[in-house]
Amino acid sequence: MTNKLSLERKTFVAREDLLNRLTSVAEERGCSLYKLVNEIFELAVTSDNLGSNLKMAVESTRKMDAAKAAGLVLGLESLWYEMADIAYDKQRTLALKSWFDAGVWLATRYVTGETQAPLAVFKQDLLSFTWNAAEFTFEENEGRVLVRVSSPRFTEAYTNLFSSFLEGALNAFGYKVTTKLVSRGMIRLEGSKELTR
Repeated sequence: MTNKLSLERKTFVAREDLLNRLTSVAEERGCSLYKLVNEIFELAVTSDNLGSNLKMAVESTRKMDAAKAAGLVLGLESLWYEMADIAYDKQRTLALKSWFDAGVWLATRYVTGETQAPLAVFKQDLLSFTWNAAEFTFEENEGRVLVRVSSPRFTEAYTNLFSSFLEGALNAFGYKVTTKLVSRGMIRLEGSKELTR
């Protein structure tokens, strides 16, 4: 016995340009428009049941792709802090330089990329990647920048290393850090655009 409800079809209205594009996608996949639309509806319902939506899912995928492209990998937070502590304790100067250089390298990818607003995209991605920070604000206005980060889980070593990373990134965007306040779990950096002569 078939479920009558599952066989019922309803008509809905969609923008013509989107429907045409969706028809092309279905053809590229070798499936019917009916099947593709139902797949999209199922994903939308599943996302909603998970407390999300398709827009958030697409954005999460974009962030993960950006993280992979930037050379980032997932790791245990506690292990990351422990390794930071060991490096900072054994070779503080070298560790700080390595994190500074990593900040310069990552930010330079955005500066030399094809985006029209590299700092805005970098800021958006960094805020997404740094989910271990309870507070992360990154404000830019008229040639000045303010970065605040706080997390009760940061060790003293990790806080200093991450601060060095941020300073390197700001440097790559042409900012000179003028105020630097760093204590365990708290970072505050203020900078201004360096004027070229």
